[in-house]
Amino acid sequence: MPEFYDGNCLYQPKAQPYLGAIARGVRDKAASRAFLLKGTDHAEAYAGAELLWREQWDKRRSMKCPFWSNYWYEPCQSCDCRIVDSVSMEIDAMFFLRNAEGTTLAMHIEMKRDGESLSTGQAEAYRPRAACYRDQRRARKGVLPHHHFITVLFCGIGTDIPLAERYFDRVILHECARNIFPEYPTE
Repeated sequence: MPEFYDGNCLYQPKAQPYLGAIARGVRDKAASRAFLLKGTDHAEAYAGAELLWREQWDKRRSMKCPFWSNYWYEPCQSCDCRIVDSVSMEIDAMFFLRNAEGTTLAMHIEMKRDGESLSTGQAEAYRPRAACYRDQRRARKGVLPHHHFITVLFCGIGTDIPLAERYFDRVILHECARNIFPEYPTE
């Protein structure tokens, strides 16, 4: 399994440059991780937290896509992690942090390019799905156990920002991301 996109992963090819830049920033820069946490309920508790890069990679060894991308599992039959008539069940990227107290946080990342809108129920389902992953309501091979989560949407033109802000912990516009994540695409 690759660390970054290498041409063999068919998952969201147009989003790969954005997701790759985010992943490199998360791996290489504490400031990028702090930026993702900024303004969330967990920003202070996870300031300076250890990135569980290797632990996460070791947990997901059998994919063509990078270990941090394309988390997809069938929805649970007995919980609210899927909204009626919605189609999206995957998480574009996920990263894990462990703080000094030994608790772990998952960062759930959704990417929407300019002109790409959220699908029916996608925003509404993101936090319930993150809670389902945290609570391990069903077995999900490859997901590290964690105590907390944040949901982050990267987006631009065409995204319903007021809707997104109701359902995501962080909504980051592409223009802001370009200032934080090296190699973040300009278009």
